[in-house]
Amino acid sequence: MIRAPHLAAVVIALVLVLSAGGYGITRGISADGQRPATTWRSATTCQTGTAQEIPVVNSLTLPTRLPEGVCLTDAYYSTTSPTTLLYSNEQRDKVLLVAFFEGGTNPAPTGAPMQLGNLVGYVEDTTRQDGTRVYDISFEKSGWGYHVTARLDQDNKVTPDELNAVALSMAEG
Repeated sequence: MIRAPHLAAVVIALVLVLSAGGYGITRGISADGQRPATTWRSATTCQTGTAQEIPVVNSLTLPTRLPEGVCLTDAYYSTTSPTTLLYSNEQRDKVLLVAFFEGGTNPAPTGAPMQLGNLVGYVEDTTRQDGTRVYDISFEKSGWGYHVTARLDQDNKVTPDELNAVALSMAEG
């Protein structure tokens, strides 16, 4: 049986995969062409979690501000989908995803514009028919499209302000 916080993480991951398909991003991320098609790197604890194993990490800006107690839990990259980093706290009641798309976002981002330092981002705060609320911040930087996303509900206590701070730290970094 899947616990509610784990279900929230699975749903968030599904949202990102579906939104990537919706954006029509099929190119994938190419670094040296020698990595396997799909790889998960899982951190056993927050202290040892690292995204440094992702081949394209040096061309990305990772978050420098995270909600209290939240750290990198898993890192995923593939040759056919976005690089995705899962952040959560030990209780898994604060979960957020950060995704990177090579070549920016296509088509142009939608949502309400928001200032992220010197960059303009876009925030979509959507409540679906089933009551699921999804908060997504997108922006472009140095040829990459960035997304900071979370499902907001009673099982996931991350707040829009915390997500905004994560996005700002990446935009300014």
